Amino acid sequence: MIDPQTIAILLILFVSTFVTSALGFGIGMIAMPLLALIVDVKTAAPLLAMVTGTMTGIYLATHRHEIDFKSVWRLILSSLPGIPIGLLLLKGGNDSVMKAFLALIIIAFAAYSLFGQTRHTIKSDWPAFGFGFMTGIASGAYNMGGPPLIIFGALKEWPASTFRATIFSIFFPNSILLVSGHFASGLVTESVTRYYLMSLPILIFSIITGGKLTNKIPADRFNRIIQVCLLIIGSILIIRQFY
Repeated sequence: MIDPQTIAILLILFVSTFVTSALGFGIGMIAMPLLALIVDVKTAAPLLAMVTGTMTGIYLATHRHEIDFKSVWRLILSSLPGIPIGLLLLKGGNDSVMKAFLALIIIAFAAYSLFGQTRHTIKSDWPAFGFGFMTGIASGAYNMGGPPLIIFGALKEWPASTFRATIFSIFFPNSILLVSGHFASGLVTESVTRYYLMSLPILIFSIITGGKLTNKIPADRFNRIIQVCLLIIGSILIIRQFY
């Protein structure tokens, strides 16, 4: 019989992977805070990294033709020099101020996109270098590289399938590196492995159902959902600085 704690963990993983399969992001924002309420971070972190790597890997294996490769290599390449800068900011900067600044940028962009009279887009692939660099900084400093990627994808007006596949293609290698580090640190314990193996059927189901949901969302509505999610992410970041 499955104990209540395991049921709660599997439910959290299902909801977070379903949302991420549908939108292309959100697993860390949803799963990590909730898992941390049930198990310690040393269990939650490697488990989430393994689930994320598996989810993105399965999706990319069947949807790699949907990736915007012209942007991906620029995003990944330019993120590399940003990571050490982010680590320096983490060490010497004011954590609360930097996170609040990031949150305000996210909120301002999302609010302008939702309510502004003029809609701006990016046609060229070259701005990917700038957004990739910001992704590296945000990842190195706060493990929050998602928002710059989401903003770039929104400005590029990627279709839902391209949006999801392109962001997954950047998250996948990062997850592999994280899992390798967790293995090397001895954090992939017997309980982590057990939770992971039990989550696999749920993971596959969420990928299938989340993908079907995305295909039914009109492009304009999908873009508005992305902007609303950005508003929520930015608001959560602001709230966390005061509570």
